[in-house]
Amino acid sequence: MNADRSQDPKSSGVEPALVGWMVDAQVDFMDPAGRLYVRDLFDETDAGSAQVIPVLERVLAWMKENCDIIVFTGDWHGLEDAEIDPVAPDPAMNTYPPHCMGRSFDQNERAGAEIIEPLRPVNPLVLTHDSTPGDALAVAARAIAEQRSVFVRKTKFNVFDGNPGCEAFIAALEKTLARPLQFVVAGIARDVCMTQAVDGLLDRSYPVFALRDATWGLGLEPEETTLARWAERGSVITTHELDGLSRSLKNGRTSCA
Repeated sequence: MNADRSQDPKSSGVEPALVGWMVDAQVDFMDPAGRLYVRDLFDETDAGSAQVIPVLERVLAWMKENCDIIVFTGDWHGLEDAEIDPVAPDPAMNTYPPHCMGRSFDQNERAGAEIIEPLRPVNPLVLTHDSTPGDALAVAARAIAEQRSVFVRKTKFNVFDGNPGCEAFIAALEKTLARPLQFVVAGIARDVCMTQAVDGLLDRSYPVFALRDATWGLGLEPEETTLARWAERGSVITTHELDGLSRSLKNGRTSCA
């Protein structure tokens, strides 16, 4: 079973390492012309996820100044994936029309899987959708040594189910940094991929700070229900509280780009 990380890392005298975790900020999700633009499916007036792009830009700038590493996740689909249904997609059944088709032969389809330009990392390392634990160890070691961000590609909404190397990658980060990990999480969509990331990290007993105003949902679960679930086991904060979080951490942390 997972190690018990419920104790505040600072209480053990070991300064935690901070991981910025940016969930699925991809063209198909965040561009109004994208193939699965994230907006409330039950509210025709909802302007959608493009509204939080400036917020995510501020969050990313904060992560670059304060995190030991930044990890981007993203769907990297092929038509054969269980969550893709081009004929009769049904969100209630966890199926959606083709989107973020990173494994497509069509260049235009692949473009929808890229991180949106304002947030796109420069020369990130990639943990491929079919990675092995060995791949994960190598990527984690290089990322820390070279101070580079990582793009974790996945075939399912849940990054732990959709990338076989994800769990080993996080464990390798912790081992390489030789410090317990804490996560600051933002991204899309609040009630699908982001909540599965937050819940998955909490299930593995990692401390999580989830940013309530740096996300957007599809309306599949009431926002306050999602936030309450996160707050029950982790911390739900706003982007305005990030500076306070920074002050609670020791100076001298290496920035990451």
